Amino acid sequence: MGKTGEEAGADGSMASIADYYAGKNVLITGATGFMGKVLVEKLLRSCPEVQTLYLLVRPKAGQSMQERVSDMMKCKLFDRMREDNPDFHQKIVPISCELTQPALAISPEDVERLTSCVNIIFHCAATIRFDEPLKHALQLNVMATQQLLSLAQQMHHLQAFIHISTAYANCNRRHIDEIIYPPPVEPKKLIDSLEWMEDSIVRDITPRLIGDRPNTYTYTKALAECVIQKESSKLSIGIIRPSIVGASWQEPFPVSTVTIEIRYHIHTSFCGTLELGTG
Repeated sequence: MGKTGEEAGADGSMASIADYYAGKNVLITGATGFMGKVLVEKLLRSCPEVQTLYLLVRPKAGQSMQERVSDMMKCKLFDRMREDNPDFHQKIVPISCELTQPALAISPEDVERLTSCVNIIFHCAATIRFDEPLKHALQLNVMATQQLLSLAQQMHHLQAFIHISTAYANCNRRHIDEIIYPPPVEPKKLIDSLEWMEDSIVRDITPRLIGDRPNTYTYTKALAECVIQKESSKLSIGIIRPSIVGASWQEPFPVSTVTIEIRYHIHTSFCGTLELGTG
């Protein structure tokens, strides 16, 4: 990001991150999840001139999308924002969506709004349940990604599509480079094949399908990377593979390292360990 001429300084140097985001409209999926919340807070605090954050949110557990976003902004994570800029919520616009529905169930009016102004997409939404039934994991991690890519291709001012993957997408390999590996199966063929199968049949064949991957989470995240790669010639795409998500060191506030240790033991017990290369 920030490679266009308009983002360069007068001397040809690259703009700072805060300068780059000034005036930009950002679309974020998964904003009410752990990673998404941190991203929203960081953008608002470190890039105060960002124009608008559009958050794709679905109603859940009897709460409307507005209520979910309102509750999110009340959490401790946003304490510094409330002190520095009590009106920060005015930069946040929730957009109703449902990741398992065609076209993400976004209204035509919202599609028009997003396609006319969004500059950057952060796709953080995913199911992180390691034991998610394969069909549902495919819907959330692969098919929803496909639909978001279709929406992105309609956007007139899009500069970057950032997909949040996981360092464990290829955990069946001993050494992982910064490349997209061939998929274990063609995603479309798998989706088409499973569509007509009973859930009980899919459950029975899941171990054979995922092969040497430990769970449906890592399997479908690998498939999602392949879906992303297919669109790389049409969009400016970046894939981020975070490792274990732990506690914060200093900002927005320090969190006990006990959290990191607990998350480490939980994550390695399900996903194993891996060696990362820098390509």
